[in-house]
Amino acid sequence: MSHFTPIKHFDDSRKAKGQQARGEDTRAAASDFRQFMLTQPKVRYYESFDLVRAPYPTRYGLRNAFSRENVVQFLHLLNRLFVVQFDTTEGLKTLLVSPTDYHRNEETPFFRRLLDKNPAWLTNIIRRPVSTVPEALAQIGLKPEDVDYLTYDHLHTQDIRQWLGSDDQPALFPYAKLLVHHREWASANDLNPYQRDWYCPDGTRIPADRVIEFDGSILLGDGVALIHTPGHTEGNHSIVVHTDEGLWVTSENGISVDAYAPQHSP
Repeated sequence: MSHFTPIKHFDDSRKAKGQQARGEDTRAAASDFRQFMLTQPKVRYYESFDLVRAPYPTRYGLRNAFSRENVVQFLHLLNRLFVVQFDTTEGLKTLLVSPTDYHRNEETPFFRRLLDKNPAWLTNIIRRPVSTVPEALAQIGLKPEDVDYLTYDHLHTQDIRQWLGSDDQPALFPYAKLLVHHREWASANDLNPYQRDWYCPDGTRIPADRVIEFDGSILLGDGVALIHTPGHTEGNHSIVVHTDEGLWVTSENGISVDAYAPQHSP
């Protein structure tokens, strides 16, 4: 990990004793970090690809902001793959953000129950595949051998064995490694009963040499950072990318505008 640069902007932002003060300190740190990222070189390439529309309970996604959540029990989350190419001291690197194996992810206990208790015609409406990770990469001329890193903001529902290999199958991406916050990796491999409902059984059982654990927040190379944003899970992180359109931040945890700017929410 010597070629990754630690990011210190947020190190003290959660140390204030008061809850309001912690929020204010975090926003101040985010403003400073934004200015820092905008001075960094831009990535070479950044594009998203639609993979699948997946059901998610309305009561989890919108909580008390939607008055008919007892009637409209599910909303759709559109899972996307993000492909990022960026320069480093070791040359050009290719990062896949959220490469979802949605067929295997169906074994996540919450979704397995949902699929089992509904007729096939209904689940085909609820679950709407658009494309696959290999199909998306083929669209832009990338081969599996071109992929250096995979990362997810957190590992809920993810089965990564097809991508990185396991005891009974070779890796589709032969040279890729998983970038994961050390607290997320520890949690995924030692789950409490509540969290177990949201992690795919054995989905993280990959060879140890395919995993790169990091602490805090890190700069991967020109224009790409992984920022520790705990809350949804202990090791949740957000992916920040500097592009020609400015900064883009990727995280699965925000559904409405209110989730990103709670201080302005009515």
